[in-house]
Amino acid sequence: MRAARLLLALALAAACLPAGAQDGALRLEMLAERIAKLHAQVGLGVLADRGRRALPEAMRDFDAGLRDAKARATGAEVRDNYVLLGLLWTDYRAWASKPPTRDNAKKLVERTEEVAWVAAKGVRLLHEPGRKGTGRLAFDAAHAATLSQRLARLYLMQRWGVKQETSAREIPAVAADLQRTLEKLRTAPQNTPEIVTELQAAEGQLGFLLQGGRELDGKRANARALEFISKSGDHLLDSMERLGRLYEGT
Repeated sequence: MRAARLLLALALAAACLPAGAQDGALRLEMLAERIAKLHAQVGLGVLADRGRRALPEAMRDFDAGLRDAKARATGAEVRDNYVLLGLLWTDYRAWASKPPTRDNAKKLVERTEEVAWVAAKGVRLLHEPGRKGTGRLAFDAAHAATLSQRLARLYLMQRWGVKQETSAREIPAVAADLQRTLEKLRTAPQNTPEIVTELQAAEGQLGFLLQGGRELDGKRANARALEFISKSGDHLLDSMERLGRLYEGT
């Protein structure tokens, strides 16, 4: 009985959290990818001022999201996962704070996948059980948000000469996953007119992102293609985060 009362109290506490309070843990995987993307963006000199402003903001958001996740981790496995993530984040943040050189970027990329993987595992442990309907769609929107930053990061790193073979291998799979996820959201029966409009905008931004990537593979690779990638990745991220809030609110 005591255990049952404790579980009920935890459930009621979670239900009373203000809107958006659960977004912290849900955004950590995306933020890991975004930080590496912004680091490359500054290093390449692509919208560099914009990237310099956004990079410390993304790191502050990761700090806040990690604190939120740790505060709500109730099981031993979940707590251990976020303790590990905290240790990895300390090292990751130090590298993300270094000057954006190609050598530093190589070290950062080595840590990006690990931080992102542990962050994603934490979300599965903390939030995923019992998610159905629009709650499940909010998870899909968060996944697409992560992919928007991962794909842009891979394009930029490839152009920078950082882990080129890895990027070339992963880009098609990430692009296909992003397209599948948007298609799944587009055909969801729960979609409202507002969600449909947002999805149309997101699909347009995905088109720009993929176009920028194709231009990087051709002879016309130039600053315009890199700006397409940087801007459209960010616009797609914004759309996915708005969609997540819309799905949570339906």
